[in-house]
Amino acid sequence: MKKSREQIEKYLSGKTEENENFPVSSFLISKKYKKHIKNLYLFARNADDIADNSFLEPSKKKKILLHFDDIIKSKTKTDYTFLNNLLDTLKETQVSSQYPRKLLKAFLQDSSNIKYNNWNQLIDYCNKSASPVGRFVVNLHLEHKKNSSTLMKKIYKGCDGLCNSLQILNHIQDCKEDFLKLNRVYIPSIYFKEENLEVGMMLDERNRDKILRILSKCLFKVENLLDDSRQNIKLIKDNSLRKETFVIFNIAKKLTELLKKEDPIKKKVKLSRIDLIFCFFKGIIGRL
Repeated sequence: MKKSREQIEKYLSGKTEENENFPVSSFLISKKYKKHIKNLYLFARNADDIADNSFLEPSKKKKILLHFDDIIKSKTKTDYTFLNNLLDTLKETQVSSQYPRKLLKAFLQDSSNIKYNNWNQLIDYCNKSASPVGRFVVNLHLEHKKNSSTLMKKIYKGCDGLCNSLQILNHIQDCKEDFLKLNRVYIPSIYFKEENLEVGMMLDERNRDKILRILSKCLFKVENLLDDSRQNIKLIKDNSLRKETFVIFNIAKKLTELLKKEDPIKKKVKLSRIDLIFCFFKGIIGRL
């Protein structure tokens, strides 16, 4: 077991929350929940590292990720600290294991470098790679015990829209790196066809204007997702979680505006410290 663990650990990046494009959890989240969010994050970070490792064959990636899934399903402690911590979180909080297991399904798709033909296929992927995180955090805060089933459907819908928006914004931010390092393109291929381009022409300088139009189509869709989620996230009962969600919503809106103006292929597009402070302030005072 130790040898197996060491063999897998060499493929992990060691990235932390500070390396992410979006905040994992801020000071607004209660300490009693922070460790559980961190445990889910570290699990997702490590599983994502396996899926993104360019030295591993797809078959090896799948074998490791399916092994992780077996561990979660069987609730069996292992030599992997991050998996043991996740199992402790699931046991202590009684949050469903379906959420980390859905994340694994997304990472399995990444391992095969699946292309997405249209927007619906991309959203289906995001419903595995992003929305389970939001639902995990919502249930961790016991929203399902504070709201009726009707209201919970709306809250889940709002959180799904926000989380999926963040995922797609991350894809757009990292589109150049994903293509160069992983030969991976999340942008729906139908958008390339509409511009008479192939997906493999993502970084073709001669077609930069067309590529930017393609990214603009995605950003327009992201704006719709955010607009649809706006009213539903207001229904969150937990005050700290609601404020945190407002902050993240404001960050997503601001980043969308910035990506519409700048070229993410030319340089990494991210919010300034001033932008982030402004988004936090707006969220804390309850503004969207």
